[in-house]
Amino acid sequence: MRRLSVEEFTKEKCYFDEAVERSPGLARFCSSSLWQLAALNCLKAPGPRGEHFIVEDEGDWLLFAEGEGNRIFYPFEAAWMFGSPLVGDPLRGVDLLKKAALEYLPGRVGFCFGGVPKGGILHDALQSRRGEFLRYEEFPATDCMMIDLGAGFEAWLEGRSRKFRKSIRQLKEDESIDIIDAGGEDSQSLFDRILAIQKQTYKWEEGTDIFLGNDYRPFYRSLLHGLQSSNDLRLLFARRDGEDLAYIFGGVRGKAYRGFQMGYIESERKSGLGNRLQVANLKARAEEGVTVYDLGMHAEYKERWADRREEFVGAFMVL
Repeated sequence: MRRLSVEEFTKEKCYFDEAVERSPGLARFCSSSLWQLAALNCLKAPGPRGEHFIVEDEGDWLLFAEGEGNRIFYPFEAAWMFGSPLVGDPLRGVDLLKKAALEYLPGRVGFCFGGVPKGGILHDALQSRRGEFLRYEEFPATDCMMIDLGAGFEAWLEGRSRKFRKSIRQLKEDESIDIIDAGGEDSQSLFDRILAIQKQTYKWEEGTDIFLGNDYRPFYRSLLHGLQSSNDLRLLFARRDGEDLAYIFGGVRGKAYRGFQMGYIESERKSGLGNRLQVANLKARAEEGVTVYDLGMHAEYKERWADRREEFVGAFMVL
């Protein structure tokens, strides 16, 4: 068992990511080092900024940071808690948590877990050991909407409602619109193009756009840069006469796609361009072998696209 600094962890993040891929019962994309480090470096409230608690033992990992010196440790990404702070074998991970806390954090200490699919292996492991903690409580976390693409795009579409299938098949083709895979540009230019579109959306005008937050802009910029560096960026733009009208931004890990943000300029609201771009992305991801397409957190409009809603729970425990 060894405790690492953030700098040491960053140098060994490839081993951590290998452990993520082997780990059952967690949200893999958002448990990866890319997501976790981007959150730690960029997201503030309620982001932890106290002592880091990074421990590795025979391929099992703990990845926590203290919340403002209050002896409560959170996942690196504490805004939505999509990522799991325990990676590796779930039961060994609970043992590691107890052993590491006793050695490195003497006295009473609390841990907050996220990234735990309800009813999954990690969830079962935590529940089976709940009696070993001074306190154990669960709370609802941020659910995600999932599309199953294992049988291809057409099979997915056949599983939708008749009304939805009709609306997708009746999307107007517009020869003036080009849908471009933009992965080849430098990451700063790509992010500037995304931001330029966002500034023309109704959310920006209302003041509700996520990119208006000074911490979320660098977070997504960091994700985009990291994904591009590893060839895992998936970014499409819809353009007319050389002008960007819409985009859809996400990334892949293995056979899973995770969507982050999409947007279109306000003048295209009634054109169906957003739906066309989502369909183009679904087809492209299916063609490259993606089997799970994660639409991100629950929203009502996503229900007609998704095959299922994956429920997540959070857990708080005191040792």
